Amino acid sequence: MAYPYDLDYEAAAKERAHKEPELKTDRSMWKLMVLNILTLGIYSILFFIPFSFDIDKVAPRRDGGKTFNYLFAWLLSIFTFNIVIAVWFYHITQRVEEALTERGIDYSFGMGDFWGWYILGSFIFVGPFVYFHKLCTAMNLLCQDFNAKNEKKQNA
Repeated sequence: MAYPYDLDYEAAAKERAHKEPELKTDRSMWKLMVLNILTLGIYSILFFIPFSFDIDKVAPRRDGGKTFNYLFAWLLSIFTFNIVIAVWFYHITQRVEEALTERGIDYSFGMGDFWGWYILGSFIFVGPFVYFHKLCTAMNLLCQDFNAKNEKKQNA
């Protein structure tokens, strides 16, 4: 009877070490909104911290910057009446828009969505929902593209 396990532990460990983890591609606005309400705002922290790390991976490196940590923005927004969070989403929208353009992904998301849906749309209550849906969809597309290109690079 043959031994069912791979005996070449070093080769298997080397293969695992070189494989980068895939970025999350199942972000959902509905899940964000429902769990955010149920957890009294705590879920948004757990949602947007990995989100900011992922945008740093998929965004173009031209600006040389990193995304400001969402937890610090959330804490500062307590004292600034959510102005810091609005600025944080402004910067996220800029970076996502640049990444979509850089990667050649045909999806309509940009600063117009931020000003139209997130800021002005908040007066009709549904605007932020539309903004977060478009943001999650754009980020899912970016992560899918990143994962596909990363997989091709590893297989080559």
